[in-house]
Parts: sequence; structure tokens; C-alpha cells
Amino acid sequence: MKNICLTILLAAAPAPALAGGPVKAETLIPASIPYGHPAQPELTAGLRGRVRTLGLNGVKTSSGTVSRALLLLPEDRGGAGVISFEIEGGTHAGVYQCEALGRGVTSTSPVEGWLTGHIGGTTVYYVPGDRTNGATVPGVYDLRLITPDTYEIDLLGRVTPEAAAEILGPGYDPEAKKEYFTAAFRDWYPAGSGVMPVDLMWADGWQAGTQGEAVPYFERRPVPSGEASAARQAKQLAHNPRYYFGPYGRTGFAVHTDRWEEPARLAEPGAAGRREPLDFRWRDTDGCVKLRPGCLKLFDEFVAGQAALGRRVQLEIRNARLPG
Repeated sequence: MKNICLTILLAAAPAPALAGGPVKAETLIPASIPYGHPAQPELTAGLRGRVRTLGLNGVKTSSGTVSRALLLLPEDRGGAGVISFEIEGGTHAGVYQCEALGRGVTSTSPVEGWLTGHIGGTTVYYVPGDRTNGATVPGVYDLRLITPDTYEIDLLGRVTPEAAAEILGPGYDPEAKKEYFTAAFRDWYPAGSGVMPVDLMWADGWQAGTQGEAVPYFERRPVPSGEASAARQAKQLAHNPRYYFGPYGRTGFAVHTDRWEEPARLAEPGAAGRREPLDFRWRDTDGCVKLRPGCLKLFDEFVAGQAALGRRVQLEIRNARLPG
């Protein structure tokens, strides 16, 4: 296998650099990535057979203490990648690895300017990374757990009052002012799972020595499509005037899951015959990072635990050669 080095260690540089030994991709890349069932247990067991620690938590830098997770994605984004992170302390202490997706909006019919990929024996076409809802852009991102305690959350999609109460809590006040604001899709919250999506924010100034180093970072504010869209944009800008700055002008990323493993979702009209329940690679991502619910719950614990220690929590995303 090609020796791809993940350059987490940087020499003295203007950007804050993680100190410590570099993590080599071949150490983290599994022999195969299952896609027909939740693969976290076997991927984690394989990773723990190769490493005891990732060495990416609590690293001292010139800009404070940093902890990182690492996501490797294939060049052919039709396939799955792997995310690796480490939980410190508690009953879940240890390194973890799960399957992950990072593809853009996808079609089974050719679209001019879109990239070509493969899911099993099917050719697919997806939006490139420099466009809205395109393939997930490699680089370094800051992470923050999206919780109703700190976020004003505008739920999108098929949201009943009962679902909103389950997701946000029965006492959630939509008029209460919080530190942050985001829009999130109802389908990111499987019933009874207790998982929360994670805000994924381009870490401007931390890209030196990573695959995000040459990626342009600028504002590309979208034109609202209606009153609701305009209201969301106004709230987003009120909370963060630079919200619409990002790689290639792209914003609104998250690490999230879906409801394809929820019995109620499978029983909905239109779910019969869909490929998503049987093959994880078919699940939509639209430029975000998608994990299965069980993996996201562990990832939530990693993010919350490291943030509670006062550390800056980040995800580095890299393209790598992965098993097909």
C-alpha cells in the first residue's frame, strides 16, 4: 500500500501546529471497510490491534491545547472512509474507528462538471468540493457539539411537535437567545438515540501542512430563497457575522447521522426498496460528514469530553488511498 504520511506534526510555522510524532495512514487504514452493517466494533478492534493511542489528544500548541480526530476519505467518494478518535477516561475510554462518508450531492445520471465515482458496481456522479453541497473538503475543522443548551436550533424537514420535543427537549424555548444558531434536519436525530450533530467549522489559520493549505477561504453568502431562508440567514449573521466564510466560500457543514436504521423510518411510505438501509455508501451527505448513529454517539462523547477539559477540538480530513 502506498505510504501516505498524515502530517500532523509541522515544523516551526506561522500557523499553530500540533506537536508530536506524525501518524502514518497505513497504521489507520483497515484491510476493508464493511458497508452492509454497523462496522464500528470490528474496525475499532482492528485499530486497537495496531495502536494503543492516537497521540492526538491534549497536544500543546502555540495557540493552546488541541485534541483532534482524523478522517480519511477515498478519492473516489462513492466509497466509505474511516474516522478515528480517542475517548479519555470513563467506561468508553480508548481509540475508536468507524466508517464515514464525505460525498457531495449525488446522481446516477451524468451531470456536466460533476465527478465520477462508484458504489459497488454502479457508476455515480457527485458535486465537486469547490461547489455548494459538494464533496467534503480536506483540511482542518473546529468542532462544537450542537446542543439545545447552547444553540438556537431551527429544525428542517418533516418535524412534528412530538419529534421537536424529543429532539430539543420538552422545555426548549425557541424564542430564548443562545450563544450560537444553526439549522439542522430532523433526519439527523434518530428516535431514542440521544445523538447530537457536531458543528464543523473551517479552522482558518490552521491549514499549514495539511491538504487544506491551498484551499481558498472566502465569503460566498447565498441569496435567500424565501422568507424562512432570509430569517435563518439573518439569525446566522447576528450570531456570527463571518458565518458565510469557508473553503471555496462553502459553509454549513456538520458531522451528523440519519434515520435509516430507525424502524419507524423504514416503515415510512417510499422507504421500500431503497438502497440506503442495505448499503451505507448510498446515504446522502451533501458535503457534510455522515456517521452511523452508534458511531456518532461515541464521537459526541469525544467532542464533549475534550471540550470539557478546555481543549480546542478539531477534525482533520484527508484524502487517502483506502480499500475499495
